[in-house]
Amino acid sequence: MVLLIAVLSSVGCIPHRVNYSYGYQEEVALLRRVLGNEPETAIDILSLSPEIRDLLDAKIDSDWNASRKLKKLRELLFSQDELNIHYDATNTLTAMETFKQRSGNCLSMTTLFVAAARYVGLDAKYQTVAVDPIWDYQGNTMIRYEHIVATGRMAGGGSYVMDFLPEFIIGDMRTKLISDKEALALYFNNLGAEGVMDGRIDDAILNLRHAIKLRPEFSGAWNNMGAAMRRAGEDELAEFSYHRAIRQNFRNDSALSNLATLYKHQGQAMKAEYFQGRVDRYRSRNPYYHYFRAQLSFQRGDYRDARNSLKKSIRLKRDDPDFYVALARIHKHLGEEEERVEMLARADKYRRGILRAPERRMNHRFWPTVIINVNP
Repeated sequence: MVLLIAVLSSVGCIPHRVNYSYGYQEEVALLRRVLGNEPETAIDILSLSPEIRDLLDAKIDSDWNASRKLKKLRELLFSQDELNIHYDATNTLTAMETFKQRSGNCLSMTTLFVAAARYVGLDAKYQTVAVDPIWDYQGNTMIRYEHIVATGRMAGGGSYVMDFLPEFIIGDMRTKLISDKEALALYFNNLGAEGVMDGRIDDAILNLRHAIKLRPEFSGAWNNMGAAMRRAGEDELAEFSYHRAIRQNFRNDSALSNLATLYKHQGQAMKAEYFQGRVDRYRSRNPYYHYFRAQLSFQRGDYRDARNSLKKSIRLKRDDPDFYVALARIHKHLGEEEERVEMLARADKYRRGILRAPERRMNHRFWPTVIINVNP
């Protein structure tokens, strides 16, 4: 799970062109202020303690084949009869911390698994997965989640995936292998985002500095840095950070939204309207944002508004069965039985064409052989 923070805004939309226009000297000065002069951290999130290594040596024979090692490692770490390490969305931890606490989020559990798998001689790497977007709210902060799993090659050309998220939304299974350095940047980004949400702004800024120094093109970390600087009262540095986030990914709607909010707060109406307009145009084309709006309307009991939002989702993406299931629920509340049955039938139709996730067992899902599209 990778956390990307966005403060909600409700600004109107009037087009006005605003570009990244920092001069070289100004940019260098602002970069120095944002990134500080702290030395790079020497933390190794994949390090294993002697206790963990001794346990792995005692439980897994080095002479076993890869399949047997993998089966035993899964049982040892995640079975309820063994260590029972389980998912906890609130904690981003190193491998050793995850082992000690017996819990962690998907990045934490993936890190422990990758470290342990490599120690016993298995191929194990980090892999990001393009899942359907999910929006969730904590107070006035919007969190957008992304997903990470562990994967590796087995003898004979097969592969496996270890997925620790309780509710895994398959999407189209677009994936990307990432390096250990990139995973470390994700770790610091998560710590930074958690610090912003918890009000530990100094810690947040320090961790986000580490993330950006490891991966300067990391748009999400730049956006989170903007949120941290905004809460620290450093509006100039927040503005610069949001612009850097957008420069790295012009579709980063979280950064666009944050920048619109900042400009509105500063009374710069034209700039606020321009950036909010970009957010609105992006979200108007995003079926999952309309799905999210439908969920909010449903919770308020506004079923007709929820139905309208879901119809927009379906116009943009006709083959997601969740949209039809949600629409069926709305028809039920509106007393429209014939329409409810029809929506459930459509959901079943589109569900047949989806790659089904394996059943969750031992606190994870295990894909023994996965055919995936790997983005370079």
